[in-house]
Amino acid sequence: MVSDVVTRTLPGKTKLKIEQLLGPSLETSYFKSERMDLIYFLGPEQGLFSVDSEWLLIWLDAGGRFKGAAVKRD
Repeated sequence: MVSDVVTRTLPGKTKLKIEQLLGPSLETSYFKSERMDLIYFLGPEQGLFSVDSEWLLIWLDAGGRFKGAAVKRD
């Protein structure tokens, strides 16, 4: 589901539109070194042994539009 949102829904969207669709980005110190623009908690990692959490990180281009995204584990 996340990959569908990232590939079909978010491209071309502004930060405002992304936040209207996904809700406000979280304020967290996780992944500070990634320098992402928006971050969303997805839940426990998928798999047999769920030890970590999964997060959706989103980057915007200089014009404030969707540039890319990644799912990361903490």
